[in-house]
Amino acid sequence: MDEKNKDITDSINYARRIQDATLPFEERISQSLKEYFILYKPKDIVSGDFYWFAEVDGKQVLVAADCTGHGVPGAFMSMIGNDLLNDIVNVRKITAADLILNELHKGVRYALKQDKTENRDGMDLALAVIDTKNRKIQYAGAKNPLVYIQNNELFLIKADRLAIGGFQEEQEGEHLFKLNEIAFSSPCMFYLFTDGFQDQFGGAKGKKFGIKRLQQLLYENHKKP
Repeated sequence: MDEKNKDITDSINYARRIQDATLPFEERISQSLKEYFILYKPKDIVSGDFYWFAEVDGKQVLVAADCTGHGVPGAFMSMIGNDLLNDIVNVRKITAADLILNELHKGVRYALKQDKTENRDGMDLALAVIDTKNRKIQYAGAKNPLVYIQNNELFLIKADRLAIGGFQEEQEGEHLFKLNEIAFSSPCMFYLFTDGFQDQFGGAKGKKFGIKRLQQLLYENHKKP
């Protein structure tokens, strides 16, 4: 049994190297964004969460995604999400936040044959498009919100309650996800995240950290490098 567990663990560790290779190089992100950070701590060896970045036509597209399941099942979904985003943004040059989510939703449903099977896997995510030329940020979200801080005031933009993939089928011409636009004329810090941090249990009563504490933590630190 010990030998079998070692073989499985070795295989998953190898899979982690493949998954890590699909994540964007931080050197590439730092060429476009001067001040940023990434907190990426998989619960298991491989992760059901992933982040994604691209720059197309002078716009930066950022994603923080939480796939169905943890560990190996989530990692499989993350690879599907990564490939679909590469096609939608880098190949097809779609840069409107809501349209990217619409296409991603259709892509997941098609890839998993969800119109013909009982499969309901998918992902929750927050997506932002930075348009520095026009000084605005586009945001669209599938269950995961956007937090931004401007002029010492914190704002939370709620996501649509629809996940990427799953039962909801898009009708022709229908826009499932809402487009939000934020104009910035002063320094603006914004944060994309999954539910991983806020769902951590701790403290004397063993309660979840929660979204309110997360917002407070971000606000207290937003002026720091």
